[in-house]
Amino acid sequence: MENSIITIEDRKEKIVDKLSTQYSLNQISMEEYERLIKYSQNIETEKELQILETIVNAYNTQDKRADNKNAQQTNMSDNTGFSDTNSRDHLTLLSSRKITGAITSGNFTNILSEYKIIITEEDLLNNETVLNFIVLLGSVTIQIPDTVEVINKTMTILSDVSIPENNSTNKVCGSRKKLILMGNILLGDIKVKVKK
Repeated sequence: MENSIITIEDRKEKIVDKLSTQYSLNQISMEEYERLIKYSQNIETEKELQILETIVNAYNTQDKRADNKNAQQTNMSDNTGFSDTNSRDHLTLLSSRKITGAITSGNFTNILSEYKIIITEEDLLNNETVLNFIVLLGSVTIQIPDTVEVINKTMTILSDVSIPENNSTNKVCGSRKKLILMGNILLGDIKVKVKK
């Protein structure tokens, strides 16, 4: 019995070391770091430990994929002159996250979490920006300027996607930048708020 306790404690220490490294490399936010450290201190079962190890290892996997993607795209750029380094992949589990900055596309996985995405017109580098969502029992709030058109192509099951009525193509046609929402929402919601 003591050997299994020692093994679990050793694994907890390794997880804390990985989290510290990820935080120092700015791969995870301060809030996520603190939340996961607190969670690791309360672990009592093997199953909980496996779940935490999976979450921590997912950050490393995402970072390696991003590094490979960035390395491949260093030599390539699209016809607008931008490389696609502003594409974002995010996974949030049992937490909240606020996202800002330039974006060309993004994949957001939200499980029992809350996202707040703040986008200015300058942040949308392309005329059409596609955000792909998987939302399970979570909430997403997207704040955009009134000069951006939002197109909803999501599939919802017992969920809600709310976009202000005045955000339609009737306003200023043609030259408006478009934000296209895609993906699946199950027992969650996406709210688009317009900031004037």
